[in-house]
Amino acid sequence: MKRLAVIVSRGEFNNLVQVATLLLAAAGSGVAVRAFFRDEAVYKITVTGAKEMNFSEACQAHEALIRDRLTAQGLADLPDLLREIKELGDARLYACSSSMAISGVEPDQLLPEIDGVRGITAFLLEDVATADCVLTF
Repeated sequence: MKRLAVIVSRGEFNNLVQVATLLLAAAGSGVAVRAFFRDEAVYKITVTGAKEMNFSEACQAHEALIRDRLTAQGLADLPDLLREIKELGDARLYACSSSMAISGVEPDQLLPEIDGVRGITAFLLEDVATADCVLTF
């Protein structure tokens, strides 16, 4: 089975939707996916942060239109997207322990779709090292 490792650092909603659609395609194609959310992306995988539709600077001028299009395409609910990824296949989603410590995010604040908290070293040695492809967002 092919393996994909994804490191997600940026926390804008449109970035997380890009990540989610990529993971959906990969998991749906039989690729084992491992995603590691760190830096500002840690906020987006919390129950509170997942509800905030903040957009990157490039998308802000078209925010209302993008919101409508995301909703129409079923891409406006991040927890639902993450749940669907996990239902499609071999997918594990992790939060970075050091990013959580720096940002003040506690494990009980994470979405239930997140499999756990991991250190970057463990992710690098166990998931990146065995991946056929590594992407960063």
